[in-house]
Amino acid sequence: MHGPASVGAAVDHVFAVATAAESHTLDGLLQAVSRHRGRPLRIIENPDLPAGVFGHWIRFTDRDEVSYASWAQTRDRTVAHELGHIVLGHTGSPVLEVAQSLLPADMHDLAVLVLQRECGNSAAADDELAAEQFASLLLNRLRSLGRGAPRLRSRWGEALG
Repeated sequence: MHGPASVGAAVDHVFAVATAAESHTLDGLLQAVSRHRGRPLRIIENPDLPAGVFGHWIRFTDRDEVSYASWAQTRDRTVAHELGHIVLGHTGSPVLEVAQSLLPADMHDLAVLVLQRECGNSAAADDELAAEQFASLLLNRLRSLGRGAPRLRSRWGEALG
C-alpha cells in the first residue's frame, strides 16, 4: 500500500529527474521519466477505448504505452494517473504477453483493448488510489510552478536541476 509520503516522494522524484525546461509541462515530465527509466514512453489518443475507460497503461517488454480516450475531457489528468502507475512501480498486466500466450495472432489488437489491470482486489484498488493521488499532486505542482513569478520559476529550475 502506498501512503501519502511515498506518493509525494514519487512526485518529487519525477521533478528531480526532469531538466528545468522539462519541469514546466506534463509532456516534459513524461520525457524525463522515459529518459530516466531508459524505456520509450508513448502517449496515444485512442478513440476505441471502451466506455468508462479514460486511459490505460500497457507495459511491453521494451517500452510503455499510455492510451487516453479521445472523448476524455481531462487528457492531462488521465495521462498523469497512468504515469503514476509507472512511477509508483505498479506492475499492471503485461497485456501483449498474455494475449500472445492465449489468443491467435489476429486477435492481439483486440486483446490489447480488452485486457486491463484487475481492479477487483484491494491491492489493485490501493494502486488506483495511489495513482490518483500521484496525478493530483503532480498536476497541482505543475500549476503552482506556472503561477509563480519568473524569478521563482527560475529558482525552482535551478533547485530541481
